[in-house]
Amino acid sequence: MEPVPGLSVRVFDTGWMEISRPDSADRLLCDEMGTAMWIVLCQESWQLGDAVASLARTWDADPWSIRDQMCDWIADLTDAGVLQH
Repeated sequence: MEPVPGLSVRVFDTGWMEISRPDSADRLLCDEMGTAMWIVLCQESWQLGDAVASLARTWDADPWSIRDQMCDWIADLTDAGVLQH
């Protein structure tokens, strides 16, 4: 998976993130959890397993629960045309 080319991503002081596609005026807003997932995916070269492991360590949380949340979130971003496989 990877972001579609030309995305604009802004992170606000609140921790929320705005993602805009170049071919649409629509904006996608993500809360702090979505922002953290996006950042760790970028850091881990869009490798889901590595991103899950990193967040599980950082949040001291169950990796399977994080994986489920990330998979749902990734599906939403794919449906919104922000991520591609």
